[in-house]
Amino acid sequence: MNIKSILFGFIIILFTQTVNSQNNNLKDFEFPTYVGYVNDLEGIFTNEQIIELNEIIAQVENETSNEIAIVSISSYAPFNSLFEYSLDLANYWGIGKENKNNGIAIVFGKEIKQIRIQVGYGLENKLSDDEAKKIIDNIIIPEFIKGDFFNGIKKGLIEIINEIE
Repeated sequence: MNIKSILFGFIIILFTQTVNSQNNNLKDFEFPTYVGYVNDLEGIFTNEQIIELNEIIAQVENETSNEIAIVSISSYAPFNSLFEYSLDLANYWGIGKENKNNGIAIVFGKEIKQIRIQVGYGLENKLSDDEAKKIIDNIIIPEFIKGDFFNGIKKGLIEIINEIE
């Protein structure tokens, strides 16, 4: 047996153990219960702000059938990234109509200092990942830097709605 074969075998074993470890962590993981359009798990918004965001999103869903969820989290563990967490969360909750795949999840965390706009396949022709990133960078983040999470999310939400109409 040559050294390349031994190294290759070692790498395969290491990769398999890493994947199994990740799967074991996810096996015991449970997503939070969906409570409505706004799931403020970090307690960032006031009740009045949650009501206002809920009303905006409800109107959009009534007019277009597009579904939007806003989620604040303090951690995305045991996932490796906010991208993985937000994608699996959106699928788990079933955001968007099943036959249209027209859901959007805005997942962010004050504590983790990250935000992701997860767009369902049915809306990607109206809101691409690049456009979502521009909304984050140009509209949401400037408000977050000021410490105004509500206005950042609200302004970003309104821009998302404008893009998907």
